Amino acid sequence: MAHLNFNWEHSAPTNLEYRLYEDGAMIVDNIGVLNFSLSMEGKQPNTYSYYVTAVDLTTKLESVPSGAVSINFTLPSPPTGLVASLIG
Repeated sequence: MAHLNFNWEHSAPTNLEYRLYEDGAMIVDNIGVLNFSLSMEGKQPNTYSYYVTAVDLTTKLESVPSGAVSINFTLPSPPTGLVASLIG
């Protein structure tokens, strides 16, 4: 199963959580770590764009988006030329 691993540097202040966005829509909230793994299970082959924001837990204010990263997610091609023979 394919996973995307995201890492980012800590923002100030220290009482933050992070949100992960895919193609402009929030897909994960309340991330409390500086690295995060996202399963690509069920995703269709496509190019996806991701960014994170920081949310101050005291004020609930959200930062502007980080710089975006794009990932071209492709599935392997199926094998071709399969042949079956009855023996015996």
